[in-house]
Order: sequence, then C-alpha cells, then structure tokens
Amino acid sequence: LSFSMLNSHRTKYHDATMGSSSIMKLKFSILGSITLKCCFCNFLCYGLIQTRFQSQHQNKFQHHYQFQENAIYKMTLFASADGGDKINDEDEDIDLGDKDWRAFRAKLVLSGIAASKPSSSEERTVTKTNNESTLAQQGEATDVDGIGAIFSSKESLNDKEYFMTPLDPSQWAYDSGEVIEQGTVILGGVEQEYGFGLRQQYFHKVAILVLDHDEKQFTKGIILNRPTDLTLKDDINDGVEWNVWFGGDVQGLASPNPDIVCLHSLKDNQAMRASVPVIKDIQWTTFENAKRLVKIGVAKSSDFWVFAGYAGWGPGQLMGELDRKSWYMVATDSQTLLQELSRQMAGTDPRDAGLDTWNLLMSMIGRTDTATEYSGGFDDLMLKEWALQNLLSKEGGGGGGMVSKISIWGQQTIVGVMDSTNNFLPRQSLLTSSVVEKEKLEENVGEGSLVRASAAYRSPFLLDDQEFHKSLVLIINDDQNLSVGVILNRSAAKGIDVEIKDSLTGQIRSEVMPLHYGGQYAIRGNNVLLWLHCSHDLKSAGIGSKIGDNKKNGIYKCTLDDVKIALGNGLAKVEDFLVVSGVSVWAKGGTDDKGMQGLVQTGKFELIEKSKTNDVWSILLMQGVLSEFNLSQNLAIANKAWLHGSNVEEDEQDNNTFLLGGSDENFVVKDNKIVFKSDVKVSDLSDKALQSWVATFLLGAPLLDKQ
Repeated sequence: LSFSMLNSHRTKYHDATMGSSSIMKLKFSILGSITLKCCFCNFLCYGLIQTRFQSQHQNKFQHHYQFQENAIYKMTLFASADGGDKINDEDEDIDLGDKDWRAFRAKLVLSGIAASKPSSSEERTVTKTNNESTLAQQGEATDVDGIGAIFSSKESLNDKEYFMTPLDPSQWAYDSGEVIEQGTVILGGVEQEYGFGLRQQYFHKVAILVLDHDEKQFTKGIILNRPTDLTLKDDINDGVEWNVWFGGDVQGLASPNPDIVCLHSLKDNQAMRASVPVIKDIQWTTFENAKRLVKIGVAKSSDFWVFAGYAGWGPGQLMGELDRKSWYMVATDSQTLLQELSRQMAGTDPRDAGLDTWNLLMSMIGRTDTATEYSGGFDDLMLKEWALQNLLSKEGGGGGGMVSKISIWGQQTIVGVMDSTNNFLPRQSLLTSSVVEKEKLEENVGEGSLVRASAAYRSPFLLDDQEFHKSLVLIINDDQNLSVGVILNRSAAKGIDVEIKDSLTGQIRSEVMPLHYGGQYAIRGNNVLLWLHCSHDLKSAGIGSKIGDNKKNGIYKCTLDDVKIALGNGLAKVEDFLVVSGVSVWAKGGTDDKGMQGLVQTGKFELIEKSKTNDVWSILLMQGVLSEFNLSQNLAIANKAWLHGSNVEEDEQDNNTFLLGGSDENFVVKDNKIVFKSDVKVSDLSDKALQSWVATFLLGAPLLDKQ
C-alpha cells in the first residue's frame, strides 16, 4: 500500500541552474497517514522516491560544460520534452535543505540495523517461514530501486556489525548489498575463489567510485586508492604540474590517449557549472576544464584529484561479479572519501598501494575481522610489487611512467613520454657495457635452442606470465614472423594412456606417460601432442628426427607410433620420452617484438650451452603426473632442472641494494630485494607466484597454495 500510494503522489523537483544548492521537495497529499520515521518500511519508501528522483533528474537534466577561450559553454547531453509531473501546490513539503539525502538514508539504514540487532548468538539463527518467503517474493516484485536487495542478500545484515566511523560523527558508511548506483564505492573482495594475485593486481583491495551506472548499458568507475608520484604537465599554466592517480586499466597510464577525470569539491559557480555531480560535495570535470579553472583564478591544481584511466563493466557484468563475491558494495559520505584523497595527496608512498583506504572502509562497514584475516598475504604482496612497477616513478626507483595527453583546441600533443610498457627488468639486464652487449648479440637463438628464464632476484615474470618463471623452453620453430617453443618443466595433472604390444610375446600392456604443459596455444592438425626424446640409443636406431642442427646433444621429436615401436622392441622405457601439449609463441616484427632472440638480449631468458642438454633432460624425466600431493616435489624437480641449465656454477645474484624513492619512517633501509613493508624476499614471492599459477591453472585448485 505504501509503495502504490507514494508512487501515485510522488513529484520531482529540478533546480535548472544545476549549480546552486538544490532543495529537494517531496510532496505527499496523504502525509497524515504516512510519515518519515526511522523504521524499515518508511526507509524503503524514501529510498524508492529518492532513487527515482536521482535517476530521472540525471537522465533529463544532466549537462556537461566545456571551457573555450575562458568562457563556459553548456552542452546538453540529455534532454526531454516532458517537463515532469506537475506540482500540486496543495501538498505539504518536506524540506531537507542542503543536507545529503544519502546521509538521511544511511541514518535510516543504520538505525534500523541497530534496532534489529540480536542480543545473543542464538537469536542470530534465522529460520525462514512460509510467510517470510512470501514477503521476500513480494519485496522482489516491488523493489524497483534495488534498495530492498540489502535486506534480501545471501548474508543477513544481522550477521554483521555496523557502526559509524570513530573519526567524525558526520561520517558514515554501510554495506549496501547489491545496490549499484552513482556514488557507490566498490571495494575489492577477498573471499572469492579466484583473487587478483596473478592477474590485474590493481583490482586487489581496490576502492572504486562509480561515476555512471546503467545496468543495461555500461558502468564506469575510477579507482580512488592508487596514488602515484607521477605528474601531468600543463600547457596553459606555466610551471603548474598535476599529481595523478591510476584510475583504471581502460585508457590508463600506459595509454597514448588516456581518459582523464578530475574530481573536486569546489563551490564556485563556474566550477560547478563546468562539472558533473557525483554525490554531494564531489563532482568531476575534464582535465581541460580543470586547467582553465586554474587559468582564470577560480581554482588551484591542488584543488583537483586527477585520475588517468577508468574501470568499466558491460551490461550485467558487475552484478554477476557481485554474485561471485568479487566485490563489496559500499555507500559512504563524501567527507570520508575527500579526507582519504587529501591524505593520499599529502605524500602517501605509492608502494603502499592504497591499502589503508581499503582497510578504513572495510572497518566502517563492519568487516574488520575479514580485513585482518586477509592482511599481508600473497595478494597484498603482489599488489605492492605491481605498485612498485607501475605507480612509483623511475626516478623514485620504480618502473612507473605514462604518456600525458595535452589537448589544445582539438589538437593532441604527446609530451612527457615515459615508457611504462616495458617490464621492470633486473638491473643486470640494463647494463650498457660494450662487452655485455656483444655477448648478448652473439647468442643466436634458433630451432633446437634450449633457453631458461632469467635468474634475476626480481623475476621478469612476477606479475604476468608466471608460468615462465624459472622455466626451460625448447625452441621448435623460429622464422621471420614467430618464435615457437614449448615449456619442458611444467607437469600437467593428467597422463596419456599408451597401449604397447610386446614384439616378442605379443602381449599388450598399457602405460601412463606424464603430460607436460608447453604453452597456451594449441597445435593445429591431428598431431596435437609433441613427443620428444634425447636418448642416444633411440637416435642411433633412427627413432625420430632432430630439432635444429644439434645432432649429438640435441632433442629429437617423434610420433606416437615411433614411441610404441621403441617400447615394444625394448629399445626404450616410458621414462625416456616427454609428451608436451600446447606451445608458446613470441612475435617478431615490431620495435619491441624480436621473438625469443629479443628476450635473450633483454635478459628475460638466457641460452643454455648445448653441452648441458643431456644433464638437464635427465632431470626433466623425473617429473610425474601432477597432483595435490606431489605439487611441491614436481616444482622442486623443475627448479633443479632449471638450475642445471645455468652457465655458471652458481647463479649470480646482484648483492647490491639501493635506496628506493619515497619516505617511510618504519623502513629506513630500502632493500629492493624485499617486498615493501614486509620481510618477504621478492625471489621467494616469485616462487610463490609460480606455485599459485600451477595450482590454479594446472591443478584447478586456486586455494591450494593458501591452505
């Protein structure tokens, strides 16, 4: 009844200036029978009205403004011939003044939760009755704005502790369940099965502010807690530089044409007219507008928080990820966000990766225990290494850089170019002495070459392509377009059944041969598996054909029939063969794409001496079918084979340390072999990343490495 009555008598208010403080007026002709109280039912009614008000207000009256020659021009993005519902002057007004309606809703939520909070653990046990099920179904049918989803989520709100932040009584935050709307903050989840440790580390423990949301079209947000020590140059204000945040992976720091959003809380009328409101006291504008506001003296560059890049979701994508517990949805006030941004601007070390902001918001929504449980783990460490490579500048000791975009009346000039596409390479690969460069150039890679991944303390495969960390790769083809190889020391979790007929007795027996993962690309044709051997007896018997020109110490390829004949005639044992599925590919042609030859020259791989092939091969044959029980054993064998491929008795590790940029009173000595603010060696983290990759992609048990 409440929903239908309010729906019939709702009115919309629009402040045409779009810049001054609007007064929202909710009018009810039946106010005598319906009052706004801190109760569950009226909270839902109020949420319905406000969400509809906000949606229609934005869709019909949202404007975007652009500066041109120190003047501001308005461009209408959305217009409507419909002037909206007529206002009934006889209705009474409920005047919220200049207050944030979201704050009012938050008080209702928090008050309702506090009133219904159980007093004992026994009261937390809820048994759904038929009547409750009926009410839930009715709620879904009438829950137009999604607010009711908070109270029908899989995890009852009564199972959580909610409280106001102790920082300031005016600040608030609560878990909004599956409600997605403009101004919502998306926190990176930590309870999902697949985390962000191996891929897209920047999403781990992220705080994303939703700028725009349309469930049927697109959702756009910017990451709030990834500050950098990088700056953008200003082409119209001499000597002015702009601190920049990593806003997301779409058109981000590495893009030649980054999407730049400037948040601010300016009250000046010109600034507000040139901006799009997000929530109370927080607006966004373009970088061009922000620069011109500085030019005319309305603002300073420090009044803005500049974000390069954004995160985006297609229709229904974000809701699906919520179902998989990839995110927590949070409603919070603007002051909490502004204070955190101001704190980050004051000099937060980029290597902290904004974890404090995430922890604060998790605490404010009552998830302190969860935040504590998942603190300092593998994903945290990987995020810090990602931050070192992408957020800390090269001058500060990191690998960060960006391409800044300067727009001048439609023209784009690329300035301040700093390469961020190259991986953060070990220092020994950056040596420029003529001796080292000559040695690199003389290492010719071709078919039959056996290479191994870099032995540097900071693996070039820490953040991406972890399967290549401490890998051994056999090049099976190398032409002007591609280098194709197979990884030899990655056991798979399955074997190949081979039926063998004994040539003397005629008896048939079945043998299981361990399968190895060779790469992410499949081989076309009927022979999808690659059969390899390095047996002197089999070479002498003419079994198989050599790969490359190393006949004496090289590795041979053969067919399944060759294998059956050799085993049936007693020329070999099952352990003499290695079966590989999949190949790895490295392109050629571009400046940075030189195939495996280029990777050797840059230090990511090194060529193994031909005389070491037999020793390495004998160790590889010790690997078995991968399982949860022999994971560590197989990785140890793979590591042993990798070590035997070294061209020196012991891998040379750079024992020098140097100071990294940034300030940290608790960590005076900055050792680049240690993950920031931890006692974990980067080399150990690289090994852990490989183990996690194997457990996730070869065993299908992503949580195995966390147990």
